[in-house]
Amino acid sequence: MNKMDLNMMTQTAPDEDKPKGFFAWARRAIIYAAPVVLILVVGVGGFMLMMATAVQAPEKGDAPHAPAVQFAVAHARPTTVSVNVQGEARPRVEATLAAQVAGRVVWASPKFAEGGSFTEGEVMARIDAADYQLAVVRARAQVAQAHEGLTREEAEGELARQDWQALGRGEAPPLAVREPQMAQARAQLASAEASLRSAELDLNRASIRAPFTGRVRERRANVGDYVGPGSPVAVMFATDTMEIRVPLTDADLASMRLPVGFSATTANPGPAAHVTSVTGGRIQSWEGRLVRTEASVDARTRLVYGIVEVRDPFGARHTAPLAPGMFVMTRLEGSNRETLVAAPRSALKRNEFVYVVTAENTIDVRQVRAAQTTADEVLFREGLADGERVVVSVLTSPRQGMEVTPIDREGGATTPAPAAQPPEQELEIRR
Repeated sequence: MNKMDLNMMTQTAPDEDKPKGFFAWARRAIIYAAPVVLILVVGVGGFMLMMATAVQAPEKGDAPHAPAVQFAVAHARPTTVSVNVQGEARPRVEATLAAQVAGRVVWASPKFAEGGSFTEGEVMARIDAADYQLAVVRARAQVAQAHEGLTREEAEGELARQDWQALGRGEAPPLAVREPQMAQARAQLASAEASLRSAELDLNRASIRAPFTGRVRERRANVGDYVGPGSPVAVMFATDTMEIRVPLTDADLASMRLPVGFSATTANPGPAAHVTSVTGGRIQSWEGRLVRTEASVDARTRLVYGIVEVRDPFGARHTAPLAPGMFVMTRLEGSNRETLVAAPRSALKRNEFVYVVTAENTIDVRQVRAAQTTADEVLFREGLADGERVVVSVLTSPRQGMEVTPIDREGGATTPAPAAQPPEQELEIRR
């Protein structure tokens, strides 16, 4: 064998081994994968067989159970309707005291200070009155002169009348008896008396007096200041009555049965008002009345404002004065005691509906108007009767006539539980 034949044998030997190695690898792969494929085939087939031979549970033909709701029983009781509002105290009468004559302030009362208390007619300050005293003296002199002139004219007129009668010429003409001169003298006397009265008024006005009983809120003039007619010297307010302007909604007016533009009378003095405020960590209280409501509705807030009056707010019978600017709570109480139906606060839905559970355990949706609402309960004049059951829990998508399962607040159902399923059906489901 030559060298060429050896080379050809070495080149063809690997080609002959390739088919032999591939078939061996494929055979080994089939041998190892066969059990896995068999298991998968058997598993899928078994699952399909189970699904095909499984016993199907019968579909339930019963309707779904009615939703459970908690209820409370409404009770009627005698009640006085009250409304809680807030407001700011302000004096009924407040004025700016001004000088009526010109001059320099020469004296001021010790009460002429912020917070000072005074009575009606009391002198608060005095203006230099020397000029006005001299004016009174001059006016009195003019009055005396006018009196003398009138007396002289009357005497001369009487003499002229006697002379005319002595001549025997009949009735004397007015000019002959000096009647025009006497009329002029009377006019001059009246003018002099008026000037005297004016001078005396100016002298009296040099003493600045309080127009009412009250307190000084602000002092605007001191001793030595020059003031003119109309110059403000102080701001003061009366202490006989304090007012509180409170906002009232349409529902509040309906609850208190008050019309817009109400004004208290002897027959209807208005609802009683209990005014309270926290001062120095203590609760202070005053008694008053709602005496009137404004005759217009606020276009921005749609509210009607009422006026509560508190008499003698600085009196000794109160532990603390009701001062202007105080922010107070006011509870207005109706004048009559009436029977209302009370229910828990949670029974009022969306501030206008209640869901009543009927005897057939269905929902009766009613639109109501609360006479009074507090943090715990709501009171009705109409729309709800004594002893009716009202839903106090959350009920989604309520409908008129909707069936429910009412439960009292202790958790006990008021309707019998649904009947148990027959044993045959239970056994069939268990299978």
